[in-house]
Amino acid sequence: MFDLFKHLFSKEPLDTSVQMWWDSLCYDWHWGNRRRECGGEDLELQDAYFQALARVLAIDSETCLGATLHGLGHLHHPQTKELIDRFLDEHPSLTQTQRAYALAAARFKLL
Repeated sequence: MFDLFKHLFSKEPLDTSVQMWWDSLCYDWHWGNRRRECGGEDLELQDAYFQALARVLAIDSETCLGATLHGLGHLHHPQTKELIDRFLDEHPSLTQTQRAYALAAARFKLL
């Protein structure tokens, strides 16, 4: 997943498809169709997606940033707030809009 974002999506935003990429993978946790406490595949996939999102968050691309925050906001991983807080501390030059979106993602308050 990291390579797809680094080599394609960071250079070619493809309209809204990059922003919505993670919806197809993460939205089940947002709606409660998948739950971490169920263990098994739900837990393993959530952790795998979180690790991929954490890697993609490090790509210097506004498109990747928006898509990653969108995915984190739907995945509901327990380490999301910690990851986003650390990212915000390390990137003080983010715009007010980017910071607000990141904070909303950390609270799982994205549409």
